[in-house]
Amino acid sequence: MFKLLRMFIYLVIIAGILIAFILWNGGEKIRWFGKKSADVGKTIKEKSEYVGEKSDQLKEKLEDKKETIEEKINTVVEKAEKQGIIRREGENKLEDGSKK
Repeated sequence: MFKLLRMFIYLVIIAGILIAFILWNGGEKIRWFGKKSADVGKTIKEKSEYVGEKSDQLKEKLEDKKETIEEKINTVVEKAEKQGIIRREGENKLEDGSKK
């Protein structure tokens, strides 16, 4: 209960300071702050769109590279299997059907 009362008192003090600041300086400072906030928001929006486009391009490039790498790996694995260098997991049988 006392925490709630203390928070209320803090809010009243902050509101009082803001009202005193507004009355003392007028609305020009508030309008300036609002204008700067809008400019910053616009810049953030533009930069986030730019970063989003770049990340989409990187994702597309990585997917293309991933497909190429997977194809090359499959080719190498198939060649190694044909030469008997490696066996895939689960292939414990020899060619004549007997187990190792």
